[in-house]
Amino acid sequence: MNSDAKETGISVETVLVVALIVGILAGAIIGVNLPESEISSLIETSFLTYRESAIESFLSFFISSATFVVVVFLMGFCAVFQPFEVLLVAFKGLGLGLIARCVYAGENVLSKLLVFLLFSVISSGILIFQARDSVSMSMGYFSISITTENRLGMANEFREYIFRFFIYLLSCAVVSALGCLALRVMNAHGLF
Repeated sequence: MNSDAKETGISVETVLVVALIVGILAGAIIGVNLPESEISSLIETSFLTYRESAIESFLSFFISSATFVVVVFLMGFCAVFQPFEVLLVAFKGLGLGLIARCVYAGENVLSKLLVFLLFSVISSGILIFQARDSVSMSMGYFSISITTENRLGMANEFREYIFRFFIYLLSCAVVSALGCLALRVMNAHGLF
């Protein structure tokens, strides 16, 4: 592929960011029409609810970010899952849009908004990086399946793919620990 074609094409990252933003907007629009009881239920199950146990808080943060990263990682092993990887990013955005609506409906809006924005931006960035790698890996498998080319280099790509996945998962754990710590500090100061 020549450099002119690369410059005029839309990057995978752009498609993933647009999918996330569309999902967030759709979630926020859906959230406007939710009854107050469902909004309260969403707040209680989200990572924005203070829990007595630090482990419960950490797991709430970690599960909300790592689940998507793991699923997108696994999708990278299928040759035809590129559209589903993009849709999963949009689905994550849908959830973020709903939670954003819940943040504005609850109490302590500024403190929850601070935790929500920081955690959401960083965890969405991690997901987009993993989805980009997954789309690339999936495309590699697709190109192998439609050509007679023997790609010995795929083993190196596979090893790097696995390594980056563990980096992203570790990043989710670090971000989750920081989110949990932020909740604890805010709760100790009566901000949550």
